[in-house]
Amino acid sequence: MFKVERKSQFIDIDANKILVEYGTEEHTEILPNGAEIKFNRKVRVTLYNGKKITLYQTLSTKGVRYHTLDKKFTFVEKGTYCQIFEKNLVIYQGIFSKNLTKKKK
Repeated sequence: MFKVERKSQFIDIDANKILVEYGTEEHTEILPNGAEIKFNRKVRVTLYNGKKITLYQTLSTKGVRYHTLDKKFTFVEKGTYCQIFEKNLVIYQGIFSKNLTKKKK
């Protein structure tokens, strides 16, 4: 089950918007050297065409990086900027436009 903790909207130069929902779920990644690293963050991205993908946090030297379990899609967030890759090709670049998290009463 995906428990949403916060939501953000990003927009690109052509006004295409994506929704990013942030949540938690433990995930273990095994590095090429055999070392295991545990992560607990994941995101669900709704692309401007309506397609939804769930990605899990992974190692990154810059920004925060998430990828699908099959590593077909990657979502990278650096400050107010994000990129989405499909098979290592950029399919989306946008900037933060809106916080959609509802305030708790």
